[in-house]
Amino acid sequence: MTDWGLWAEFFIRATATGFVVVFIAWSAARLGPAIGGVLAGLPIVLAPGFFFLVRDQHPLFVSDMAAGTLFSMIATQGFLFAYLWSARTVGPLGATILAIAAWCVFAVPLSLVPHHLVLGALIFVAATVFARLVGKNLVLPLAPVATPTRWPALVVRGVAAGILVGVVTLLSPALGPALAGALLGFPIGFCVILLSLNLDHGSTMAGRTAFAGLLGVASLATFSGVLSATLLVLPPWPAYLSALAASLVLTAVMTQLTRQLALGARFRAL
Repeated sequence: MTDWGLWAEFFIRATATGFVVVFIAWSAARLGPAIGGVLAGLPIVLAPGFFFLVRDQHPLFVSDMAAGTLFSMIATQGFLFAYLWSARTVGPLGATILAIAAWCVFAVPLSLVPHHLVLGALIFVAATVFARLVGKNLVLPLAPVATPTRWPALVVRGVAAGILVGVVTLLSPALGPALAGALLGFPIGFCVILLSLNLDHGSTMAGRTAFAGLLGVASLATFSGVLSATLLVLPPWPAYLSALAASLVLTAVMTQLTRQLALGARFRAL
C-alpha cells in the first residue's frame, strides 16, 4: 500500500470511529439505551478497515483476519458484561478499566486458538445468551431524567477514539491475521460510548446501553463471519458487499424489533 493509501485508511477509520461514537452516544441519550446499544453494532468501524484489507491483501489473509475478528467479538461480550456488572460500583473510569481487562482475558487466548468459523459462531451465540440471561438481573430501571448532551466533551472523546483506531489500523498488517483481527475487533467505540454516557447521563444509562449492546454486537459478528466465509467462495468485492449487507439487515431487524418491544411495554404500562 502506498503512503497515501495508509493515511487515507487512517483518516477514514478515525473519522468513522469518531462519528459513530458521537452518534451512538447521542442516540442512546435521545432514543433510549436499547436503540443506542443495537445501533452500536453497525460496522462503521470494521467496514472501512476491511475495505482497505480486501483491496490490498490476499483473500485468504483477509478471511483469516475476519475469522479472528469474529472470535474477538466473543471477548467483546465479556467486555460489555463486565461493564454492566461494575458500572454501579466502581465509577465510569473504573468500569471501563475492568471491562478492558475482561476483554483482554478472553481475547488473548482466543487469538491463539484455531479460528474455525462454526466453532466461533457457536461460542459467540452461547456467550451472548449467557450474558443476556445473567445480565438482565443487573439492569436497573431508567428514570426519565432529561440531561443535556455535553457536545464539546463528547466530540473530544470521539476524536480520541478515532485516533486510537487509526493507529491500530496502521499497525495491523504487521501483526499477522490472528492478532490483527483481534485488535480490529477491540471495542474502542464501546469504551468511549459507555464512558461518555456514564459521565454525562449516569451509570444506569450506560449499563442499559451495555446490556443492549450484547445484541448489537451480533451485527459485527455477522459481518466478520460472513466476510470470512464468503471470501473462500466468492470474489473479494461481492464477498465484502455480502457481509456488509448481512450486517446492516440484521441491525435494521433488531432495531425494529426493539422499537416494537418498547412500544408494547409502554402500552401495557398504561
